[in-house]
Amino acid sequence: MNFLKFCTKQLQKRKVNPKMDKYKVTEGINKRKVIGLFFFGLLLMAVVEIGIGWICGDWGRIKIGWLNYLLGPTLTAGGIALVIWSVLTQYKVGDGTPAPMVATKKLVTQGPYSHTRNPMTLGALFVYTGIGIWMSSFLLIILSMSVFSSLLLFIYIHETRELARRFGEEYLEYRKRTPFLVPKISQKQKNKP
Repeated sequence: MNFLKFCTKQLQKRKVNPKMDKYKVTEGINKRKVIGLFFFGLLLMAVVEIGIGWICGDWGRIKIGWLNYLLGPTLTAGGIALVIWSVLTQYKVGDGTPAPMVATKKLVTQGPYSHTRNPMTLGALFVYTGIGIWMSSFLLIILSMSVFSSLLLFIYIHETRELARRFGEEYLEYRKRTPFLVPKISQKQKNKP
């Protein structure tokens, strides 16, 4: 509990950007540390997922032979690359991070965000589903899908509304031309701002 109080006090000391105070966007927080914590959280979730798969043993195993060892790592590596690309794009183009307390200052529509509005979530879904396939665990695949279904519902309801408030018409136009999650490759040229 003391750690929580400490973190709260540290955030309260930060200067709140008056332009975005409604969203508690603060200045003075080290963006690199926030990104480091974000990736630590993703790694921790992967370790927990692997632990669950290991504890469950052969229960719920689906072995599809060599495909487990080809598809799982490929999906995981592709997901990691997409998450990193998304975070770097937010950092460089939007001057912010995935964390709401250090949110982007500009609407990010370049890079992976020109193909989908939620590339980071799509990448993380690939990572955790890939781990489930790699470990031949139907349980982990179902767990990943369940967690991400809830996350996507939250993003759709909360984050979409927040971005519309923060960026107005610019976001509404972006939302019209860019899919929520699954990219439309054939519309690649159409999505460019």
